[in-house]
Amino acid sequence: MLDVAFAQILQKKLRSLLTVMGFGFCVNLYIVVTTVMRFITEDLDLQVERFRGLLLVQSRGPEGSTGMEWPPISSAITEQEARQVLTTARIHPQESTPVVFAGLAPPLFPTAPPEALIVGLDTGHESAFLGDAPAILGSNRLIPGDRQDQVILGVLAARYFAQHASGTVELPSPVGPISLAAVGSVIPIRGRDFTVLGIIEPETNQLLRSCVVMPLPAAQQVMRQEGAVSALLLTPQSTRDIAPVKQAVEAAHPDLMVVTEEQLAENAGKLLDRVTQLFNVVRWTSVSVAALLITIVMFVAVLERTRELGTLRAIGAPAGSIFTMIMAESLLISSAGAAMGVPMSRVVIRKALGPDAVGIRSRRIEVLAIALLTSFGLTASLVPALRAVRVDPIVALRYE
Repeated sequence: MLDVAFAQILQKKLRSLLTVMGFGFCVNLYIVVTTVMRFITEDLDLQVERFRGLLLVQSRGPEGSTGMEWPPISSAITEQEARQVLTTARIHPQESTPVVFAGLAPPLFPTAPPEALIVGLDTGHESAFLGDAPAILGSNRLIPGDRQDQVILGVLAARYFAQHASGTVELPSPVGPISLAAVGSVIPIRGRDFTVLGIIEPETNQLLRSCVVMPLPAAQQVMRQEGAVSALLLTPQSTRDIAPVKQAVEAAHPDLMVVTEEQLAENAGKLLDRVTQLFNVVRWTSVSVAALLITIVMFVAVLERTRELGTLRAIGAPAGSIFTMIMAESLLISSAGAAMGVPMSRVVIRKALGPDAVGIRSRRIEVLAIALLTSFGLTASLVPALRAVRVDPIVALRYE
């Protein structure tokens, strides 16, 4: 029956091609959305993990809360007050710093930080933000002193600035060479020139991949925020000091809020829930459209071939054979659509996420998408297949 089903598909070439393409787009959409959901979830977990043991101090919102913004770009604290917070007992001074966060480019996807994110901090205190993230090129630390024209770039920020840099370097990656602003090159940021000191290892979280780390005064001047910072990163001397430091800061500075690792994880979870709800709607819409597409096409095919099916029944063709033929057509269309959708999704993911694409692409997700959408397509074909089996030979032979 497969050869008969294949012959029927070839007989209606244009309709079959459009159906295969439509099914392929549904498979592509399901894989892309599921992959991005997985990437976002894992990346937020990595961001929270990176700030384990740290306290994030930021301004309260209008109703006394900070909301779920991460990083807290819209938070504003006077530098004078920030310096007062840094005198709080039981914090590690070398691993604590006021920070200016400012976006230079839009995010690549929901919940992501900007593709290029200014992170202005005190020189010599880079570990408060970067931790032990290594540099693949150059240095992961700013040069001590009064020099203000220096930056350390995450790999995504280095890619973003490559087109404007005075020199570039090719970084090998699974998706091919990536052009980055070279170490020692000069890049323009808001009308000022900065020298690239290093590029952070790409196998980190999205926040570090997007960072443009520079001295705090330079960030304030670039963003015209002299005398103000966005937040503070505080490192308690031990885990036992987290609660006392939080209480001390909030008691002395009621207009500020101290966000712990647990609260950061809770906020990330709330943000992720909102995005997940939206993505789930898109995912299951793609499954529904694929099933509906197969149902409509197979219904039309059965209606068009009523006379043919009746003739087959009249000459003794078993009902099971006709049922199998219709289901085989549906399987061939679904399989061809899946074969088109998987490579299509790989291209879309690579274009959208660049050097991260291969690392997050999952064969398990691809197999799941093929199995799920094909099974829904076959299930949707049951109704037209059963209709074909019930064709009355006498009525069919009088058809038209």
